[in-house]
This record gives sequence, structure tokens and C-alpha cells, in this order.
Amino acid sequence: MTDAFHSIAARSSVPLFIFGDHSSDHIPNEFEGLGLSAQDRARHIAVDIGTEGVIRALCHDFGCGGHLAGVSRLVIDCNRDLAARGLIASESDGSLISGNQNLSKTQRQIRIDKFYTPYHDALGDAIESCSKATSDPLIISIHSFTPQLRGGDKRPIEIGFLVKADPDSARAAMAEFSTISINYNVGYNEPYSAWDLNHTVDVHVTARGLRHLNIEIRQDLITTARQQAHMADILSRVIGPVMRRQPVAPRPY
Repeated sequence: MTDAFHSIAARSSVPLFIFGDHSSDHIPNEFEGLGLSAQDRARHIAVDIGTEGVIRALCHDFGCGGHLAGVSRLVIDCNRDLAARGLIASESDGSLISGNQNLSKTQRQIRIDKFYTPYHDALGDAIESCSKATSDPLIISIHSFTPQLRGGDKRPIEIGFLVKADPDSARAAMAEFSTISINYNVGYNEPYSAWDLNHTVDVHVTARGLRHLNIEIRQDLITTARQQAHMADILSRVIGPVMRRQPVAPRPY
């Protein structure tokens, strides 16, 4: 275990791997909380609330491997290109991140070397191992989102799919949702697009030509451990059939 990432070991040969770029709220002591209040450190700006519990439950249910971010997205955002402005956010959804103001190139590079690069190196190795050890695995990225940004419109989608290189798997998953008795609003994720915010999947999954799902869950549906277990149960009924279906090769983009 490191500050950069946490690995979940596979317990079976199931062709499935699940990861979360923003699953941790951990801010190492050296950053002194980035100058944020406890309330801000618990908000969606710092962590994709509930995703660690959902990912761990799914990995347990399927016996598959998984990979979790070890630090808050405010320390460094592992789902951003190194050249992206939001790699180390100085402000997020109305909150000033004082510990991220006016960082030197050296300070930025330290975070890249200590957290970002080890996270991506280990994730790439894990997905590569899964792709060699199993036949045509399904790779799943899980995020959560706030129902409403400050000053923004309320988002109607409760479970959304970011879609880019593998629309067939997303369509299959949404079709599976229609066969189970749930009252969630499921659809394509809005207002965000995989054409804008899809770095990790692009680099580690699409580049390998692997089938995948990029799932976004509204955070108020997975705030508690009980909700997380319930959501994992629902998602398992969707993921299983998609994982087992006859694959259609992801389209190049």
C-alpha cells in the first residue's frame, strides 16, 4: 500500500477490472489539508463520494481485480493529462484551494513523481496483466458526481455513462438496466462528455482496444455503506451480462 494507489487483488479469472481515479479523500499530512475546511475536504471537489465502497463491493462480488486512487483529486487529478489546467486545481466549485496557489514547477513535479506517475504506472500494469490473463476483459471506470454545482442547474441523470470509443458496451449496459426493476434515471452523462474528460480510459483502456464502461453515479445515491452495497448489487446485475456478451471491437476515435 502506498499513498499513490491501493490495489485490489483478483481472486478469480473473471474477465473484469474496475478502477476509480477519484476514490480517495486522503490529503497527506505534508500538505496541511491544502488549507481547506473539513467540510470542503468532504465535498465532491475532493473525492468522488461513495465510489471506493462501490468498487470494493463489486470487486468482492465478482472476484476481480481493482485499482483505487490513494490521494484526493485536489492533491493531483489522475484523470487529467499532465498539460491540463485542472491537473492541480487552484479553485473548484466555488472553493479556493489555498494550498494549490502559485505552486512552483518543482512543487508540481514532486506531486507528479510521488502520486500521479506511480498511480498510472501501476494501473497500466494491472490492466495489461488482466488483458493477458483473461479473454477480452471488460474494464470499468467508476466516478460519482454532485447533484448540483453551486449556481448550476440540477442534473437529472442519476446513473450516467460517458461514451467515446466503445458505445456498444454502453448501449448494452443501458439495455440491461431496462430489464431490472429500478427507479433510477439512467442515460448518457450530461453535461460532461468523454470527449473532454476521459484521460485515464483513453490512455490505459482505449489504447489497448479493450471493451469498457465509464460509469457516473450521483453521489447522494451512494453516500452510506448501505447505499454503496445496494448500488453494487444493482450494477453487478448490469455488468455481468455485458461482460459475458459477444464482444464488438471498440471503434477508433
